[in-house]
Amino acid sequence: MWQGHDNILADVRTELKNMITNAVNKARDKGLLNLEAIPEFHIQQPEQQKHGDLSASLPLMVAREAKMPPRKVAENIVHCIPESDLVEKIEIAGPGFINFFLTDGWLHDLLFTIREKARYFGRTDIGKGRKVQVEFVSANPVGPVNVVNARAASIGDSIANLLEATGYQVERESYINDAGAQVDTFARSINARYLQLLGEDIEFPENGYHGDYIKDLAGDMIQDYREELQQKTEAERLQFFKEEGLKRMLEGQKKDLGDFGLNFDVWASETAVRQSGKMDEVLQYIQDKGYTYKREGAVWFKSTFFRDDRDRPIIKSNGDVTYIVPDWAYHLDKSQRGFEKVIDLWGPDHHGYISRMQAGMQALGLPYDWLEIQIVQWLNLLSDGQTVRMSKRAGQFVALKQLVDELAEKIGRRFAVDVARFFFQIRSSTAHLDFDMDLAVQQAEVNPVFYVQYAHARICSIFAQAEERGMGEALADLNDADPSSLREHEERELMKKLAEFTDVVCESAKAREPHRLAHYLQELASAFHTFYNKHRVLDSENMQMTKARALLANCVGTVLHNGLALLGISAPRSM
Repeated sequence: MWQGHDNILADVRTELKNMITNAVNKARDKGLLNLEAIPEFHIQQPEQQKHGDLSASLPLMVAREAKMPPRKVAENIVHCIPESDLVEKIEIAGPGFINFFLTDGWLHDLLFTIREKARYFGRTDIGKGRKVQVEFVSANPVGPVNVVNARAASIGDSIANLLEATGYQVERESYINDAGAQVDTFARSINARYLQLLGEDIEFPENGYHGDYIKDLAGDMIQDYREELQQKTEAERLQFFKEEGLKRMLEGQKKDLGDFGLNFDVWASETAVRQSGKMDEVLQYIQDKGYTYKREGAVWFKSTFFRDDRDRPIIKSNGDVTYIVPDWAYHLDKSQRGFEKVIDLWGPDHHGYISRMQAGMQALGLPYDWLEIQIVQWLNLLSDGQTVRMSKRAGQFVALKQLVDELAEKIGRRFAVDVARFFFQIRSSTAHLDFDMDLAVQQAEVNPVFYVQYAHARICSIFAQAEERGMGEALADLNDADPSSLREHEERELMKKLAEFTDVVCESAKAREPHRLAHYLQELASAFHTFYNKHRVLDSENMQMTKARALLANCVGTVLHNGLALLGISAPRSM
C-alpha cells in the first residue's frame, strides 16, 4: 500500500507531479515529445467528480512548443506513466486534461494518520520556527472595544493561530494610541461630564465623546476621588482624567477581550515609544541617508523614492513631528526585537497610510515585504433588518460586551462568543460584513456555526450511544478497524474532504484568510451530515462496518475540533 505523510493530500499531489515529470522526460527520450523544459504546473481537483480525483493541465501548457495537439501530448505522457498502487486509472478528457482516479489506499492511510496525530493533525513545520508578530485591534483607548474592533480581534487571533499551526513562533501585540489629540478630547469630555454631574451648567466640548461610558467614568471618579478632585486646578484635573480615564478604559478593554477568548502577549504604548528616544533614532537615520529635505520651514521625507505617490512631511514648521514618525519608531523597535515578519491589521480608514508606512520601513533598511499590512473592512450590524449606526463620538457604537450579552440572552453565554467569532470570520477581511443578529441567535442549521458545532456534537453522541448499547468496549480501540469496507460514495467523499484539511490550514495561514477555514468546516460538516443521514454507524449485526464507520466519524470529529480551535471556537460534545 502507498504510504503518505502528515499532509497526505500534498504528498499525493507531489507523487502525481513526479509521475508526470518522469513521464515527460521518458517521452522526450523516446522522441514522443519535443520540449526544452517542463514549465511549472499544478495538480488540482477537477470541478466535476466524473473527471476523477485530481487533474493536470500540463499538455495544454506545452502543446505549442511541442507542435502537436494538447490531447496528443497528453496521450504521449500517459503512455509513459508506469502503473502505481496510488492510481486506479488515468483518463484524458477534453482538449488534453490528464485526470487521475485514485485507489482508496491513501484515504485509508489518512484515517489512521488522523487517529494517530489527534489534536496535532493539520499542523506542519512550514514556518521553521521563524519569529513573526501579529499586531491587531490597536484601537484608541478612549472607549470600550466595539464590534468593528472585535472583528479585527477575531481575524487577527485566528491568523496568529494559523501561523502557529504552520510552524511559526508568533507574538500577539496591541498598540495603545495613548498620545495625541484624541486623548486630550477624551479628558475634556470626562471633565465636562464631571462638572455637569456636580450641577454646573457648561457646554460639552465640540467633537467630544458623547457615549454613556464617559458619564459613567465621571461618576465613578466622583465617587472614588471627590475630595481630591475638588482640590485640583482644571489643568491638574484634566491630566488626572487623562491618566485615570485611559487606565480604566484599558482595563475594561483587556477584560472584554479576555472574555472574548483573546489575550495579547504584549501591550505596546505610543507614549512609551515617544519617550524611548526611538523617534530621534529614526529621524537621524533617514537624515544621514539623505532621504529628507527642507521646504517652507518643515522637514520632508522623500517618500516617492520608495514608490509612494508623494513626499511626506515628518517635522512641522513648529518643530513637532507628524504622526508617521512615532509609527516608524514603533516598527523600528519591532525589528530590533528580532521579528522576521510583522503583520499589521488596520481599519479601512488607514488604507492611504500604507504606502508611506512601507516607504519608511525601506528607508530604515528593512525589506519591502518585512511589514505586511492587511485591511479589515467595516461591518454592518443588522437587527430586525435595520443597520445599527455606529459612531464612538456620537455615543451610538455597539460595544463588544453589549453584543455578546445580547447574544447570550438568546442562545446562552456558552455559545455567544463562538457565534460572534465565527460570524466575524465568515467573510474575507477585505470584504464588508453584514452581521445579522436575527440569524446569529437561531439555533438551527441555517446558522453556520451551529451547523458545524452540531456535526461535532452528533459525532460525540454516536460514541455515547455506543456505550449505552454495550458497544463501547468494542469501539474503545479503533486501530484494528478495516477502512476497506468504506465503499459508499458518501464515505469516500467524506474521506476526501478530510484529506483537504492540512492544505486548507496551510493556505489559510499563507493568505492570512481564516474565512477559508470557516468555509471548509461548513463543507466538512455538510459532508458528514449527508453521510450520517444515509448510513447507519452503529450496527450490532455488523461490527466490522461499525468499527470502520466509527473510525471515520472519529476522524471527522478530530478535524472539526482542530479547525474550530484555530478559529478560537469551541467544539461542544452536546448541543
